[in-house]
Amino acid sequence: MSDGTYDLVIANGTLVTETGLEDADLGVADEKIAAIGASGTLTGEETLDAADKYVLPGAIDPHTHHGIYNSLESDADTESRSDLVGGVTTIGNFFRRPGAYGDIMDDYFEDAEANYRHDYFFSLGLLSFDHVAEIPRIIDELGITSFKWYMNYKYAASEKFGVDCDMLDDFGDAFIRTLAEQDVPTTLGYHSENVEITNALAGGNPYVESEGDEPTGDSDETYEVFLEEFPDYAETQSMVAGASLARQHDYDESFYAVHVSAGRTADELANLQEAGYELTGETCTHYLTLTAEECDDRMKVNPPVRHETDQETLWERLADGTISCIGTDHCANRTDEKIGATIRDSKLGFPSSGTMLPLILSEGVNEGRIDLERAVAVTSTNTAKAWNLYPKKGTIRVGSDADLAVVDLEETKTVTPELLQSDGDYSIYEGRSVTGWPTQTIVRGEIAYDDGEVLAAPGTGTHIDRPV
Repeated sequence: MSDGTYDLVIANGTLVTETGLEDADLGVADEKIAAIGASGTLTGEETLDAADKYVLPGAIDPHTHHGIYNSLESDADTESRSDLVGGVTTIGNFFRRPGAYGDIMDDYFEDAEANYRHDYFFSLGLLSFDHVAEIPRIIDELGITSFKWYMNYKYAASEKFGVDCDMLDDFGDAFIRTLAEQDVPTTLGYHSENVEITNALAGGNPYVESEGDEPTGDSDETYEVFLEEFPDYAETQSMVAGASLARQHDYDESFYAVHVSAGRTADELANLQEAGYELTGETCTHYLTLTAEECDDRMKVNPPVRHETDQETLWERLADGTISCIGTDHCANRTDEKIGATIRDSKLGFPSSGTMLPLILSEGVNEGRIDLERAVAVTSTNTAKAWNLYPKKGTIRVGSDADLAVVDLEETKTVTPELLQSDGDYSIYEGRSVTGWPTQTIVRGEIAYDDGEVLAAPGTGTHIDRPV
């Protein structure tokens, strides 16, 4: 900025800040929010007129799985492109590998830095006691402070990943104790699942690869089979058990329950919070906007999409503060690899980050379930706080990164793969009319998406070293 002129001014919009709605201009300099002034008072080398629109902090999707079906190099490029269409300016990538992270991450960072179009952070899945011992090195050398405990891999880790550990509760105890001993803020993402129950109901361990090329399951089985084999109470019980273990080590304020799918889990989360547990709960857009009755192979995910009563409870718990964050569990795959001969052979996961913010605006704000300030909290501000990104990310305030989404709450679009620009050639929301879309997405002060066109080049994003 020189002579009172900013690099970019977003003029005449309504800013959604942590203190409410404010009609104002916003000035950007050196990638940061540099000024907020009365409408019509700021001048910039470039001006974006946001009249009749809302200016939000860029959305943060903390729960993606890039590098699962494709290379990380490929996903970083294509999926960050799709993210920008939907107003997402930062993602968290849950990443798991059996080797020593301190030895293998340089190559992954190189692929990520060359290809992301927005900022990102890694959350590492720990699979062994060797990984637990590596936590201080991961924090100090890699700038990674968030981790994941996959309860679904209990009894399966040694065969699936080739590690000398089956991720039993002694592993989890060491995991949480070690995190609690660190002198910087950390976060533990916890996949809630009681595999003793789900494996018994499934007649075996679904996380261990079956041999042979013959299709598994019956061709007439429907999505409902997964609700029977992954019941809501198995999720709920596991969440409570994990939270209790975290509390024993005074770590409950950093315990983050990922992808809460069941209404009873959300209710139990509320009970724990009322009892003094400082827990964070996340749900995903598919649990808020779909029901099992309308799902098919495309929507196969774990935990599964459940019933309308669950959906209603999740919205209520999102509105009352019990559930604090939204994620998507995004995986980039294509129809030919996603859909199997039977629903059991179909793969888990689907692309969805690009629709996260629009769906919350459409189904939440425009349908009157939550207000706009709450939508911003659950898609950005709370997420930044939970994953140790705040106040660098997740808020409109002077000094924060100029990551922004300019939104037209009245714009309706029909979801198609072409609209979303992901590598995925399908969307689980395909054909749905969604009202409330970004018209521009700004990443660190640069217009990265403008009215249908992605402008940001691969490599313009960077890793967020933590602690911030």
